[in-house]
Amino acid sequence: MSKFATEVDWNDPEAAKEKRQSDFMRLKEGENVVRVMSNPTKTFVHWITTADGNQRKINSPAGNPELVKQLEEAGYKLQTNYIIKVLDRSDDKFKLMEVGPQIFKGIQMLNLNPKWGKVTAYDISITKGPKGTQPLYNVTPNPKEKLDQQLSDGFESFNDRVDLSKITATLPDHEIMKLLGWNSTSKKASQQQGRNTSSSEKNFDFDFDE
Repeated sequence: MSKFATEVDWNDPEAAKEKRQSDFMRLKEGENVVRVMSNPTKTFVHWITTADGNQRKINSPAGNPELVKQLEEAGYKLQTNYIIKVLDRSDDKFKLMEVGPQIFKGIQMLNLNPKWGKVTAYDISITKGPKGTQPLYNVTPNPKEKLDQQLSDGFESFNDRVDLSKITATLPDHEIMKLLGWNSTSKKASQQQGRNTSSSEKNFDFDFDE
């Protein structure tokens, strides 16, 4: 049985949503210690304001450049995120950690540093500062320590269960338009807001299987 399994009410409309969210790690203010377990999966997203005024993240509709252009013109800039499978040391459970370029680059620099090497060989601390802190995140290594064999074995079942292709799948174009309250001929959203981030990050390989 999966360690993430939990009984839910058949009538609970939020049950499916909660199941998916349980796999994600939420970085808290202060120190967050993790062991990186995989190569990063690069994703592209937009933070949008839905027709009912709520903020929501959607995967970028890369197969429709025209819709991507409309989203950007409306202020919903294309952002680069990375999903990494990690071991959360606060409870020793495997989770998905979604991070932006700042944390990605911090992990990347450790991985490229010959004094530290592969980031799968040691825990890392991701320290989150108070809102408005610059930089908001700091990434530092912990002493090298081999992962317990029981945990290594447990990762296999987590890795087999989690389907990143579903998590990174794009909504159909018409559903995105409906969320925004746009009709089929819309060129812009009624609200001009979004955030700018760079998407020029360099990919890297953890060589996890070596």
